[in-house]
Amino acid sequence: MHEMIARIGGRASVPGRIAGLALVLAVSGFGCAARGEGSPFVSPQNARINIEIINHGFQDVTLHAVWPGRRVRLGFVTGTKTVNFLLPWARSELLQIEIDLLAGPECITRPMWADPGDIILVEITNQIMNDPDCIPGRSRGS
Repeated sequence: MHEMIARIGGRASVPGRIAGLALVLAVSGFGCAARGEGSPFVSPQNARINIEIINHGFQDVTLHAVWPGRRVRLGFVTGTKTVNFLLPWARSELLQIEIDLLAGPECITRPMWADPGDIILVEITNQIMNDPDCIPGRSRGS
């Protein structure tokens, strides 16, 4: 089983810092697909990724999935709620999540590999804009 974990924010070396954003990528399938090809371990009807957004903050958030040549609106998550989004995903690609706070700033996560069948967990707190791994102001041109 392939597994990749990326943590953004909440580093122990910075005392008193509140976690800004945590991304956890766990693969539910076996192996990895070659770039540009469909996965032999995921059927075409199940070729998707699950993006779970946990909004610990109080601001509402609009989210987009961004990958080379594409930007797709995932949806809206109100403050202190959790929402799951299913996104058709046929092959291994670099993915970023664009986070746009209502009446506030926006940022985009660093790129991560996503394969069909992956589950991506994004946790958002009130301190997200202070996190060095959520790049501010770069989401509109990506």
